[in-house]
Amino acid sequence: MLTKVASILAAIIALGLAPRAPHAPRVANVRRHPVRINSRLGSEENPCPLPEDDIAAARGTPRPEPTTWEGLWHLTTPAWLADAAAPERVCAAVGRQVPEFASGTLTLRDCEVTRLRLRATGYWTGLYRFTVEGRPSGQPEVVAVEGTLIPPGLPRPDRVDTGATFGSEGWHCYVPELRLVLQTQPPETKLAALPQLTDGEAACVLLEQSLRAGAPACHDLRLKACTPNVVRYKPGRRCTIVYDLEYPADLAAGRPWPALVVAKTYDGDKGRNAYLAMRALWESSLARSRTVAIAEPLAFLPELNVLVQGPIHEEWTLNEFFRFALEAGTPEALEQLRGYLRKTGRGLAELHQCGVRYGEPITWEDELAAIRARNAKLTASLPQCAEAITALLAHLERVAAWYPPDPAGPAHRSFRPAQVLLYKNGIGFIDFDGFCQAEPALDLALFLTEIEVLGLGQVKTGQKEGGEEAPDPDDRVGRLARLEGLYRVGLGHIRLTTSHRAVGSAGLDYAAPGQLDEGQACALDRHPVSARLPSHRSRHSLSGRGPMSDARPHPAIGYVYAPRVA
Repeated sequence: MLTKVASILAAIIALGLAPRAPHAPRVANVRRHPVRINSRLGSEENPCPLPEDDIAAARGTPRPEPTTWEGLWHLTTPAWLADAAAPERVCAAVGRQVPEFASGTLTLRDCEVTRLRLRATGYWTGLYRFTVEGRPSGQPEVVAVEGTLIPPGLPRPDRVDTGATFGSEGWHCYVPELRLVLQTQPPETKLAALPQLTDGEAACVLLEQSLRAGAPACHDLRLKACTPNVVRYKPGRRCTIVYDLEYPADLAAGRPWPALVVAKTYDGDKGRNAYLAMRALWESSLARSRTVAIAEPLAFLPELNVLVQGPIHEEWTLNEFFRFALEAGTPEALEQLRGYLRKTGRGLAELHQCGVRYGEPITWEDELAAIRARNAKLTASLPQCAEAITALLAHLERVAAWYPPDPAGPAHRSFRPAQVLLYKNGIGFIDFDGFCQAEPALDLALFLTEIEVLGLGQVKTGQKEGGEEAPDPDDRVGRLARLEGLYRVGLGHIRLTTSHRAVGSAGLDYAAPGQLDEGQACALDRHPVSARLPSHRSRHSLSGRGPMSDARPHPAIGYVYAPRVA
């Protein structure tokens, strides 16, 4: 599903734990819901059903109007948008439209579609990576081009073909059956430092100067050479480059100089924010943690908007390992995954407790306003979303009024499994570009939401017309229940104490191991611990456990909620 649609719906659903829908069975009856469980996830861990009396109902939390959920049942992706995100449809259409493919001069083997986004202009843009055979190298090559999708109602060009060869500078092509304009990626104009950072000789001079000036241990550092490796690039926004450093033979021995460094260049002020946040974290207890590693900030070059930092070793991201473990389904892989989740939970708790006061304050109201702004843009292309989203936001505002905010503290703000690096048995956290002061649930619930997205993306059973695998709704409900068991492992080690918004204590905090028993943890897991935060979401409202457990699987699961593009 498309990331823009999914991110808005996921954020909205994450605005708070919704009370049970009218006429839903009590939580104690949830385990009788007949779903097909994917056996590869293993048995559900520590189900811990709630008592018969639902806590939210006992406190009188506002219940949603029936129309709040009814609108969500009917959300679907329009065909014009789904086609532009489907690799097989794109390959077929481009193969017919581009002369080199239609004539057989080149062979189009595959297509990957990423970063399909709605822009302020009303158009959608994305990155299309075509695997092509028949080019002069004699080897398959990946050619990346930009795509602009024109929604119905907006003018489309009659012709934009330039006559240039496919993939060359200045190449354009319009694919009318997809309403899609393709063009070779233009030269980078916003990341001014990128040419210098990707040139080995120029980067060597820049890194030597910046490391000498910014890192006391490197005050006398001398580089012989460096090898840049671009590991992540978002045109016009950010580029991350890893450097292998080489030193003169007579100087390298016994010096505390790094073998690797990482440079990031940004458009905007995220680089400065990341450096100041990392500097504050490096001076806090988190830098001495035995649970989680963070990178040392080495320098920031304001004139180039470049952050230089030390490395964190990586074999996998948690995102990658999560997919691998679910696909493998072996007891060993799943147990290793649980271990990484436990460490991630402990590491996140340590981040929230480290005492750093740097960062702008981010509140529930800020996140709500951001979602409304995104929804306003989305409804121009997808007007059927407007009424459903508006009703859901109104309900969540009513729920939020019942729960005062928890104290703000250091928060990552974009904490997802992709921001957790795995190396041997250790973990590290990266990407502090959005670091802020917020309620802890801002990080926790975004992370849990992403875990569900990852897990749901693995479920494909049955066949659609044309042979494409289709998601099985019942299997998705069962998968959500099992995923809840997996991420509760992490919750159990975060050890949330009883929150004021859950059962009346002073606030959201973290406790020493053993302070919270499994029953309490499960109660918090199903209750609006942070109903005021957009990112603390109603996991049970979509998992077939709790308030909607008597309902059929929600169409948003896998069709709107899960951001699957390629």
